[in-house]
Amino acid sequence: MKKKYIIIIFIIIIILFIYHKYHSDYMIYIDDFLNDDDIRDLKNHIKNNNNIKQNRNNLLTKTLNTDIFYKKEYINKISELVGKNVYKSYIPTEYRLYNKSQGMNWHSDVLLYEIPQYECVYTLSNDSDSTTDYIDHWGFHHKVWTKPNSLMIVRADGYLHGVNPVNKGKREIVKLIYTPTDKINKRNINAYNMALNGDT
Repeated sequence: MKKKYIIIIFIIIIILFIYHKYHSDYMIYIDDFLNDDDIRDLKNHIKNNNNIKQNRNNLLTKTLNTDIFYKKEYINKISELVGKNVYKSYIPTEYRLYNKSQGMNWHSDVLLYEIPQYECVYTLSNDSDSTTDYIDHWGFHHKVWTKPNSLMIVRADGYLHGVNPVNKGKREIVKLIYTPTDKINKRNINAYNMALNGDT
């Protein structure tokens, strides 16, 4: 009987190992991503950028012309976390502001490249009650309140996720993409071109 339990435990460990190996890059959340100097530079860049528009989710946005997130130290950090070498995407980095009643419906990120890209949300500030929710492979529902200077990494064509509407406060984020390849997924070329033009 004891031997039977040991075998069962061993099988469970193997299953968990396989799950972690193949799904650990689907959703990653890390605190304290940027250093203090880069946070200051990012805030100044956003403040001095007057190119404000409203996207199709009615969020105020600004297209950013900064490579802060693509410095070697951050590229290396992301590559290590996801287990693949990643590079800067041509999709522009974008600032977004979530005000009262604004959120984002459940969705899975479109596969823009031949190998899934990593769509990232960097939280600049957050005094809201809004959470980012996602459903994992087991069907479990997770809620994450994203701290300032945190980065949430979501693998494209992966978990369903969404952002709960803000009831109080506001949430400022920067959306950016890391990609393991420059080969565009031709089946989703229209979606790629829309993202390239900031129409997301």
